[in-house]
Amino acid sequence: MEIPKDFNYEDAMNELNTIVSKLQNGNVSLDDSLSLYTRGVELASMCDLKIKEIEQKISMVTSDGSEVPFDYKDGEIG
Repeated sequence: MEIPKDFNYEDAMNELNTIVSKLQNGNVSLDDSLSLYTRGVELASMCDLKIKEIEQKISMVTSDGSEVPFDYKDGEIG
């Protein structure tokens, strides 16, 4: 799966939260539930890819040029 150029992580997470709420509420038809679930899986996959992409960029960017694996603790990377 490729992330669309206009992909916005925060918007995708908001949409995903809305989908989860609708599915948890249970007031949607079976067909609508399937459509919402399918869209949710698509959004979750794109969000996961975006996070992995960012983690990879973070691990490659350091002040001395050496590679540091992504490990975020106490506001510091490394």
